[in-house]
Amino acid sequence: MSSLNPKYPITILGQSLTLQFEISSAPTKKGINLQFVMSQPPEDPRETQELANKISVALQKRFGDSGIALDYNERNPYKNVISFIVPLNSISKILMDVIKGSK
Repeated sequence: MSSLNPKYPITILGQSLTLQFEISSAPTKKGINLQFVMSQPPEDPRETQELANKISVALQKRFGDSGIALDYNERNPYKNVISFIVPLNSISKILMDVIKGSK
């Protein structure tokens, strides 16, 4: 993971994580990766998946009113990272609303 990407300490669902932003390089999923980095990933991958599900629900509740979509990134190669993608079309819609003065 590049040190040029913005990183922020965050506590979500009682978990202290680092939130890092990257540009998705997948040709079929263009957008921004939200990477929740764990200092110590659970040994049981089911615990990581359970945390990913809980983060997804929390983010959907927060993003829903603004129209931001969120997709789980199943291609994430890191065991200590839970990754979601905000699709480019979701980001572009928000930017266009701001440019047009709709929001």
